[in-house]
Amino acid sequence: MDSLRGAAVSVVALAILVSAAVGGGGYLSLAAPASGDAWAPAYGANDGSVGEQATRAVAGARTVESPYGPATVRIDDDGVPHIEAESEGALYYAVGYVQARDRLFQMDIQRRLMRGQTAEIAGEAAVESDRFYRQMGFADAAEASWDEVEGTAAGDAVEAYTAGVNTYIDTGELPTEFRLNDYEPDEWTPTDSLLVGKLIAWQLTGDFRDAETATIRDTFGNASDLYPERLDHDATIMDRSQGGEVTPDGARAAVSGRAGDFSELYESLSGFERDLGIGSNSWVVSGEHTADGAPIVANDPHLSLQAPPVWYEMHLETGDMNTRGVAFPGLPFTVIGRTENVSWGFTNVGADQTDLYTFARPSEDTYVYGNETREIQREVETIEVAGAEDVEVTIERTVKGPLLEREGQEVAVSWLGLTGTREAMAVYDLNRAEDLDDVREALRRFDTPTQNIVAADRNGGTLFRITGKYPYRYTDGERVAGNLPFNATEGEGEWRGWVPYGETDWNATGAFVPYNEVPHVDDPDVLATANQRTTDAPGFYLAYSERYADPYRGERIYQRLEARVDSGEPVTAAFMQELQRDTRSLAADGYVPEILDARSEMSAEVRAEADTLEGWDSRLSRDSRAALLYALFREEVRNATLYDEFHLEGLDSGYYPHHYALQQLPDDSRWFDDTRTPETETRADVYAEAFARAVERAEREGWETYGDYNVVALDHPFPVGFLDYPELATDGGPFTVSNFRVTSDAGSSWRMVVAGDESYGVIPGGQSGNPYSPHYDDQLDDWANGRYHAIPTEASGPVVIRFVGGEDE
Repeated sequence: MDSLRGAAVSVVALAILVSAAVGGGGYLSLAAPASGDAWAPAYGANDGSVGEQATRAVAGARTVESPYGPATVRIDDDGVPHIEAESEGALYYAVGYVQARDRLFQMDIQRRLMRGQTAEIAGEAAVESDRFYRQMGFADAAEASWDEVEGTAAGDAVEAYTAGVNTYIDTGELPTEFRLNDYEPDEWTPTDSLLVGKLIAWQLTGDFRDAETATIRDTFGNASDLYPERLDHDATIMDRSQGGEVTPDGARAAVSGRAGDFSELYESLSGFERDLGIGSNSWVVSGEHTADGAPIVANDPHLSLQAPPVWYEMHLETGDMNTRGVAFPGLPFTVIGRTENVSWGFTNVGADQTDLYTFARPSEDTYVYGNETREIQREVETIEVAGAEDVEVTIERTVKGPLLEREGQEVAVSWLGLTGTREAMAVYDLNRAEDLDDVREALRRFDTPTQNIVAADRNGGTLFRITGKYPYRYTDGERVAGNLPFNATEGEGEWRGWVPYGETDWNATGAFVPYNEVPHVDDPDVLATANQRTTDAPGFYLAYSERYADPYRGERIYQRLEARVDSGEPVTAAFMQELQRDTRSLAADGYVPEILDARSEMSAEVRAEADTLEGWDSRLSRDSRAALLYALFREEVRNATLYDEFHLEGLDSGYYPHHYALQQLPDDSRWFDDTRTPETETRADVYAEAFARAVERAEREGWETYGDYNVVALDHPFPVGFLDYPELATDGGPFTVSNFRVTSDAGSSWRMVVAGDESYGVIPGGQSGNPYSPHYDDQLDDWANGRYHAIPTEASGPVVIRFVGGEDE
């Protein structure tokens, strides 16, 4: 799974989003101790072990009363809880308690972000963030989802989980972050868990890029050389895959919507949308190509890297369920992982589940929808602001969803997740899957986010499909694309059956792409996903090139897998781990020859540095000088090419196209010419200038090799150095399979390989949010250096907490 700019599925995302919204400044300006001494009383407050690591003694309650019955929690050498219970209620009650003990502050920040309540603790810097999240109405959407889930088996599990969280809140030691800021968390609710789900879904599918596209077309007219409908490559997920039964094939919808200048609105809202630069990898290889005949699944989602990590690893077991993997703190179910019989992983599709609409506005209180004038639904809420006066925010809603106004520009937002969705039920069922038929059935209710899932089972079956609901858009009864804003007054871009903040009719005639017509491959031999285009012919409007990733990672994974299969050497778990650590950059392969060709335009000093690229293997290794200079060039080249045209029109680098599109331009493209000079520049001039800037930056910063620049520096959101993770140099970059993005602290947030009875994983940090725990950052060095730990479905470690009562009594 992937995320938007800042990847706010986590504590750090709040910091980034708040900063982006207000134009800079830190997230929390809090009084904090100068050393770690003040934290000592909190030791064990949200951790499972103290003292000698082997004994796993618990600081705090060893025995906890549970109204649901008995359960046990074991903690293994990696800090992973193994939770066993006879009943689901007892199991999820224990999950809630343990997650709260380890990650309560992170959980609280996530729901505060989505409810628009961060200014209560962060002050004025968070007001703009709170205004956005309240106006979008995510909390009401979560309530609508709870109406769908309540009373189901998944709903019962969420309620038991909620009770466990609240028991910890009421009886446990609160994490130090609460005491530092002098506040206590409110009770957890089932809606809060579903709100975490909305947060994840928004960050993977929510954006305002229709406004961006409209502005680009309004500004430049036809710029298809920079923004083609499809990036010209053959590394699509399905069309490059080997074997299996492929579905579907068909024509795309006609382009519709309207161009226009939405730049002010987009600039104000772009900080709250998903980041197209963040991606993930996953692949599946059938038993036809493995030594033991068992399929292999690999997955490494690229999300925000932070302290503590995005993911929480856990192993859950009852009489009829045994699942292990990772969850988002605040959610009781394993999102990526395995059962005893099935393994699965996710990456983001890049599909378009969001449309923007304009209305005719006869008055301040009305809008015209079709032939009818309607009243805007309006409420005024108060944002409490720590250390400053409270702020009022006006919430406005239409038949198309929330109405957002910024800088005199206004749109209504239809995002599929602003209704009662059912993905909690889908993930609950995935945790119980015995075979791929169970997976297929579970995914029928995976409404959002849109994900690529790869899966395999012990019967030897393999599977790929994209999850989620895909709305058809209609204008004058014709299905159309949704990559530009629609005029709702004239009836453009209609969605059928979808009801904002209510109950959507998922089976309405012609409303959504039928489940069996969504792109999928049954029993592929080799298939890889890396956020690239799904297929050339999805049969409906899925998305255009701007929403997909550059093809470099997908192409590289296919290169390695195809070469291994063609060699006849079996694919193994060790090979899959090595592939996840691959640092060869195909983006560099596209740039370096042209840099070398531009040496005649460089000064002698810069030319000597460019010579280091001769014979370089395009691997982003920490000890490489060539990798450093290339990476800095990559950061400069789009600006060197496009700054004169874009900034002249008031458009910043957020509007720049894919690197791959830039590489496909002819040498004499109009975009390489600097409009500010009388000469006519070509690619060679621009690349020479970008490389000179790279060399100058390396000298200014004192960087000698790639590892000086490519440093994992993951800080806690509180301004206390004691809480930060240690800084580590690492390999890889934004376009390599081994993925790390130093400019945004994003990358492989969980690495997993499941190969029959072998399974491995690692997270970038540690399980615990307590800085005194041996599990606060104990996996960080392993992650940075490509090591894993085993993730079997057998419990290990001593029992450290027993839940008693309920059925015990």
